Amino acid sequence: MTSLFNGATKVNNNDVGYYINVGSLVAKINGATLNSDGVTYTLSTATWCNTFSTGNSVLGNLSTAGAAVLKDMGKTVTSSLRTFRKVQFVMPNSNGLSTFGVSGKSGTSDGEDYYTGYIELGFEGNGTPAPVAHFGR
Repeated sequence: MTSLFNGATKVNNNDVGYYINVGSLVAKINGATLNSDGVTYTLSTATWCNTFSTGNSVLGNLSTAGAAVLKDMGKTVTSSLRTFRKVQFVMPNSNGLSTFGVSGKSGTSDGEDYYTGYIELGFEGNGTPAPVAHFGR
C-alpha cells in the first residue's frame, strides 16, 4: 500500500493572517532600531505599548485578553534562536470613522509606524513567547 506522505516535505506556513491576545501584551511588543552597520537590529519595547495610562484605549485593549487583534505583516526576524514576527495592532472602530483598523502615525521612532512592532513567537524554545493565538485568516 502506498502512502501519500512518503517523501513529503514539511511546510511551515508563517502567514497566519491575524493573532489575538490571550493575555496582556502591555510591554510585550518590540520596536526595532536599525544599527549603524545597516544590517542588524536592536529590539526594545515599543513606546506605544510600554506603559499603562488611564483612558488610553490602545493599552486598555492590549491589557485585556481577547481585545487586541494583531495583523501579521509578513516579516520574520530570527536571532539567537529566538523568532519574532512583525505585527500591526488593529484598532476597534469606536469613533464611527472607518480607517479599516489602521491608526497611529508615520515617522515614529524605532520602526513603530501605525502601531507596528514585533512579537516573540518562541518556536525555537528560547525566550518568552507573547501570549497570542492564531485568529482567522
